[in-house]
Amino acid sequence: MSRTESVIEIRGLTVSYLGGAKVVDNVNLTVGEGEVVAIVGPSGSGKTTILEALLGTLPATATVSGEILVNDQDMVAMTEAQCREVRGEVLGYVSQDPFGAVDNLMTVGTNIAQSWKAKQHKVTHGQIASRLDHVSLSPGDTRRREYPFSWSGGMLQRASIVAAGALDPAVVLADEPTSALDSNNAHGVMGTLTGTGRALLVVSHDVDLVCGYADRVYRMAAGRIVSVDDSATALREYRDRTALRPPRPVAATAGTMPLLQARSLTKNYGAGRGLAPIDFDVRSGQILGISGSSGTGKSTLLRLLAGEEEPTSGKLLWDDPDRRSRPGTVAMVFQNPRGSLNPRWPLHRIVTEPLRPRLRDRLSKNESIDQTRHALERVGLGHIDPSRGATQLSGGQAQRVAIARALVGDTRLLLADEPTAALDDESAEVVMTLMRSLTEDGLAIVVVSHDDRILENYADTVISTDPAPSGSAAPDFQTSVVV
Repeated sequence: MSRTESVIEIRGLTVSYLGGAKVVDNVNLTVGEGEVVAIVGPSGSGKTTILEALLGTLPATATVSGEILVNDQDMVAMTEAQCREVRGEVLGYVSQDPFGAVDNLMTVGTNIAQSWKAKQHKVTHGQIASRLDHVSLSPGDTRRREYPFSWSGGMLQRASIVAAGALDPAVVLADEPTSALDSNNAHGVMGTLTGTGRALLVVSHDVDLVCGYADRVYRMAAGRIVSVDDSATALREYRDRTALRPPRPVAATAGTMPLLQARSLTKNYGAGRGLAPIDFDVRSGQILGISGSSGTGKSTLLRLLAGEEEPTSGKLLWDDPDRRSRPGTVAMVFQNPRGSLNPRWPLHRIVTEPLRPRLRDRLSKNESIDQTRHALERVGLGHIDPSRGATQLSGGQAQRVAIARALVGDTRLLLADEPTAALDDESAEVVMTLMRSLTEDGLAIVVVSHDDRILENYADTVISTDPAPSGSAAPDFQTSVVV
């Protein structure tokens, strides 16, 4: 491919941080006009760092060498002001974290409009509504008036795609754009991204998905490109590698007395949105899996269990009526591992933060480090220095740190919202195997996931938030699928 046909041409890109460790090492990559190019590989292999280098958003501590040509302009040589001119106009961007990409105090429509306003362009309500309709967020004129906090991660991700394509950039950079979506919606989003005619550079751990859309697949490991293949070859090699993994047995069913019972639990946000009536039991020593389509109330259900919201109707019955009010009984692990950890704090402060309100901040630094070291050992990270920062962790490591933080108190119920959505297969297996092992100590875990394979392999029971088909009678007690 000649240079004039390339929208992006990366030559010898190397990125390192303090200490000299190379996060990206001598990477060469090309994206042509209208092409779909995917970068795949395990957590920590440098995929997202390439996108950050393209956007000019690497931290000041990063050292960058090589060339990053975008429409023949070298981003490495540009000033921050020049990079800002390229972002939005030439390079659109879809973030991995749809929740962090919006301001909850502004309506969805106002959030999206910022893409035009940032470049002093005008946009009408009708244009925004039309684009929301185009990504199956209908009716767009109603949806644009709603607030992000009432939307699911999948809905927000589609809104992010609308914002990324607002100015019709030459290429869209997408960092795990389908990580918050179930399979059907994931294909819908990829179809939307690839159907615009713009070039697309997508980072993903979902090799099966992106190979259905990519013209070329770059596979990374330890900061280097280890293969460049067409999608059919990349998919075949991926399936050959993953086929060698033995199935993971699910632990035997534990305790018979429910820790928590939900009966006819609902949450109504209006316009038919929210959580349809659902019944289930949460038992100590077990993993309860929650499946369902995007927007059917999976994350809402976790907020109800955590006490962050009150149900519209129905009941939550604890085995001990006073348990819910005890600090530390319920802990949450969030979908975005990096976004849930304060980048300015050392790990020992992050992990022990849940203890501080109960101890009135009397935890000394040495005590904090000791507590953190013990918690990290419990999640298989005993080799990591508790004084280091969270920004140096891979996605899989960050998620295990988040689990360690959730377990420092007297936790009886762990709620995990898509804990593997942002992780590659290998890191996802490590995290879920860890959760499976934690149930051996009597911990009850509720896992929300759109990945049926994860739930089938690790959950004792799986229920769905998808409403019953129209006209069918709702059961007195929702049938659970014992895996």
